Amino acid sequence: MPPIEVAIVETLRRSGPCCLDDVVTSLPSFSWGEVFGAVDRMSRDGRLSLRQLGYSTYQLTLKSVV
Repeated sequence: MPPIEVAIVETLRRSGPCCLDDVVTSLPSFSWGEVFGAVDRMSRDGRLSLRQLGYSTYQLTLKSVV
């Protein structure tokens, strides 16, 4: 898993479900575009869920691994 994906998983494990902007803010060593690209890949392959809460507000949640 690339370092950015590890960082996203660790952030979500630590804080629980949170908004995309909060994840971006908590990872200052990565650009918004890098975080968005990783979140897109991770949501497409089922590692996390991405839910629209408002016009431009998205909540990220780790999926449970059984």
